[in-house]
Amino acid sequence: MSGVETGSIADRVPYIRGGSGPREAVVFFGANALFRPLHKTSSPRLYARQVARLLPGYRFTILGYAGSGFDEIVREMATAIRKPPAVLVGISLGGLVAMRFAAQHPELAPRLVLLVSAHRFSPGGWRMMERQFESLESGDFQTLIRENALLFRRPWYNWLLRFALWRQGAERPDGFRDPAAILRDYRQLFGPDFGNNAAYCRRIVSPTLIAGGTADRFFDRESLEETARLIRGSLLRLFEKETHMLPAERSADVAAAIADFAKASGLR
Repeated sequence: MSGVETGSIADRVPYIRGGSGPREAVVFFGANALFRPLHKTSSPRLYARQVARLLPGYRFTILGYAGSGFDEIVREMATAIRKPPAVLVGISLGGLVAMRFAAQHPELAPRLVLLVSAHRFSPGGWRMMERQFESLESGDFQTLIRENALLFRRPWYNWLLRFALWRQGAERPDGFRDPAAILRDYRQLFGPDFGNNAAYCRRIVSPTLIAGGTADRFFDRESLEETARLIRGSLLRLFEKETHMLPAERSADVAAAIADFAKASGLR
């Protein structure tokens, strides 16, 4: 993909820019952007291609994270987004940030799309997060990456990732932040304040699409349905038997759902 740009806004918020078209979108990325700053990743074109498949016809800015805790991250995002995009998209962890952002800055979120994200984890999702905490405390990058990456519905994708992890070995991957710093951010994000997410969802007034898979190990059907009830007037699109990797494995179908939602909410 040509025309991919990386950098940081005000030397704080990492970004990747790409895409083309008459509309503009802002994307809050998943936990990978917490582990490794977007502007230092070795594969910005890969991230841009993934987003371009979801948002054909959009120019987009993928934003990473600066600060610890939702409120600080939201403040940084508000300084980074200079004008309202046509669509604000939050993927996984980015969806949790997007919920807070839309509640606090509705003027910058005219349309909200939450992909594979809900206001709370499923019970199984919490157990996976607890293993990630343990991995960070011990510096076990293999387990940390495995818990975040080996989530595909297609078994051969998972086997390829296992092979890549085996070749990488136990050392910290290039560009990864110090595990103590990631752990500090995890404790801020998923500590007591995490329980306030439902209250923030009730404050969201943006037209909202929630799209997820019924086999998602982090955010199950119940948590997705509960989030849809909390956000007034939101549209819930469930993909049966799909996992947390829904945006990658069913990108064309997710893109169609986003396009339909955008049109129904008045985007021309």
